[in-house]
Amino acid sequence: MKLRVYMNDWSINMGIVGFLNILKDTDMEHQVVKKDNYIEFDSEILENFQNYYFSYFMKEYDVSERLRNNIQYNLSYLKKNEDKIKDIMKRIKESIKYQGDKVKKFDDENFKLLKEKYDAIGNIKSFDKFDEVEKLCNECVDIFKINHINEKLTLNLYKYIVGDNYFGQVSFFNVAKSSLDLQGLKRVMYNDYLLSIIYYCKLQDYIESNDINSFKIWVEESLKYFSDEVKAKTISKNSIKTIEKILKEINKLIKKEKCIVDIKNYLDTLDGCHMCGDIKGIVDNYTESDFVPLAVSADNSRNMYWNMDVNFPICDLCKLMLFCTPAGATLIRKRYITNEENEFYSFVNMDTSINDLCNKNHILKINRDRENPFKELIVNIVEENEEKSRWQLENILFVEFKASVDAKKCKMNYLNMPTYLAKFLSKETKILNSIKDVTLKASIIDIILKEKDLKFLINDKLREQIPNIVNSNKNSNKSFYTSSTDMFRTINIRYILSCYKKGGLEKVDDKKLKAIRYAGRDIHDYYVLTNSENKLEGIAYRLLNTAKVRNKKDFMDIILRLFMNSKKKGDDGNMYSMSVPMVFLDAMSEKDLDFESIAYAFISGLISNKNEPKKNESETGEVK
Repeated sequence: MKLRVYMNDWSINMGIVGFLNILKDTDMEHQVVKKDNYIEFDSEILENFQNYYFSYFMKEYDVSERLRNNIQYNLSYLKKNEDKIKDIMKRIKESIKYQGDKVKKFDDENFKLLKEKYDAIGNIKSFDKFDEVEKLCNECVDIFKINHINEKLTLNLYKYIVGDNYFGQVSFFNVAKSSLDLQGLKRVMYNDYLLSIIYYCKLQDYIESNDINSFKIWVEESLKYFSDEVKAKTISKNSIKTIEKILKEINKLIKKEKCIVDIKNYLDTLDGCHMCGDIKGIVDNYTESDFVPLAVSADNSRNMYWNMDVNFPICDLCKLMLFCTPAGATLIRKRYITNEENEFYSFVNMDTSINDLCNKNHILKINRDRENPFKELIVNIVEENEEKSRWQLENILFVEFKASVDAKKCKMNYLNMPTYLAKFLSKETKILNSIKDVTLKASIIDIILKEKDLKFLINDKLREQIPNIVNSNKNSNKSFYTSSTDMFRTINIRYILSCYKKGGLEKVDDKKLKAIRYAGRDIHDYYVLTNSENKLEGIAYRLLNTAKVRNKKDFMDIILRLFMNSKKKGDDGNMYSMSVPMVFLDAMSEKDLDFESIAYAFISGLISNKNEPKKNESETGEVK
């Protein structure tokens, strides 16, 4: 029987991508037909799908490979930092010991070999013995590559991570199944997720053949097979309860000499899947064991449902797609987030086509080690035709989630693209790319995708830079110059974004913003010239505080005093009092520029490095 799975909400779409990734990994993807909004495949492909499934995840969570990469990273670092030999040897020893302690529970002989080697690694204190370290590390990795060791550790890692984030204690993730080996887990998966679908498809094939005699024989044989397997405890009663119930009812109809039409009518009366709407009969209620990030324990949460009706049946095929979601998601570590959870499983949802969906998520996956993979994906999209890329961005949804069954929580972010943001990203990538600080750039992308105001990031970053004002002038710190310029570019991005939000590119005119920054630089230069740069720190803090609470009156009071007490060399060489630029009037009226843009632009000039170029270089880094 041919099975079709249509694009649906993001969880099913993530399952479709995962299903295709699993088949692609075992060169079976060619057996799936990909149309614009659905995939189609023969049910026979599911008869060995448990093998494809575990083959994929055994590679994805390979412990020996992860350990090898960790050791190689540390050894590469050691080559560049020979004086760190003690710390790195300790780190490598602890990595091997952490995994070795798990080996001790089931293979004492190999554990003793590991212990001997990682103890030797821990005793090395000189870089002269680097070759010996490398040899010992390779020998440790070789032990972890032994089939039964790597298999056990990899399966435990897979079950812990995927179970906690996606499915809880369902099926082989249950602690009662912890003693099963790889073949045992495959058998459980086949029984729990594949068997009902396979028998349902065979049932439909017999109905289509219209051969009641053959159908009768098959039904009786199937029921006997289920009975024997349950008695032998190779199949749990719960795994076959829906398909067995259907076959028993059909068997009764056949014994009453009912025809195929009567059987079809019976099947039509069964509950259908509320998720796909295609399959009837082999359904169960949708619960957290199907997909932890979205579902809940229905029986314990009746008050969350309309009329306390918790009935939401989904079919076994949709369950299978949800079971493939871990292969469709991409784990991203947001290293620029330091004060909260920074690891998320991410997915890019689109309603264009299956191919687009797979391609965009593939791009996300290959860029997952970048500072902000979403930015790389957006750049890839906007490199296409502008109109097409804008349309794609408007119809894209970035999903991030991090669930934990143990902690009973799930953090989820939906990042969609309103029209103004799609226009901005399709036209203004130049100014984003001009920011040199990759961590700052990643933070900016993250914030604008969440449609939050950049002013909080700007305030925090400027506050971090203020203590460097004096040092930057004395030492000509080039890194601070870059950060100061990047901060103005961030302020400019915030301003341009607000223009797009109000109506479009024709409203963007950042000349006033640059004039305010240059005014801040003039004040900065005067204080440096008069050896009063130590006062700049206090002034900058006061200005930042007024900006944070939108205290326009105190801000303008500080500005007026600054300009009244500052002087600038004129064309004739004499010093003249500075006049307050008229653009500061916008601080009160906010006609063309909002108050925060004015305040932060001025502060970015006030704390800038004396070596920063002024008029001859644009704020996007282009020489004019």
